[in-house]
Amino acid sequence: MNILANAINALEEFHTTRTHQDRPTQPSQIVMRTSFLNRQWAEIAIADNGAGTPKAIQSQIFEPFFTTKPTGKSTRMGISIRHQMIAKKHSGRLICRSVPGQGAEFLIQIPVQQRIYVAS
Repeated sequence: MNILANAINALEEFHTTRTHQDRPTQPSQIVMRTSFLNRQWAEIAIADNGAGTPKAIQSQIFEPFFTTKPTGKSTRMGISIRHQMIAKKHSGRLICRSVPGQGAEFLIQIPVQQRIYVAS
């Protein structure tokens, strides 16, 4: 949900930078899809057609306390925590693909079979 909320926020911000003429011909959209990469991996993709993430900061987006939002608009932990949850708790991957000016896509890849941890 956090990744979807980030896509919505990105589109809202991008919407304010576009002209009135651009909005009907290039409406803001979020596309979600699910698929199997193979028999071992499932993927959830969430993509938006917003402004995208500049190349200079793409390598930083999963770092704790990093944000592109103004002060007071972010906890600075959302994507970092999601990355940790997917990687550590589910043995998965969170990947960001972004082209500035064309939007961003987050890929959540998780193993189909999860390890079961029994608390002792």
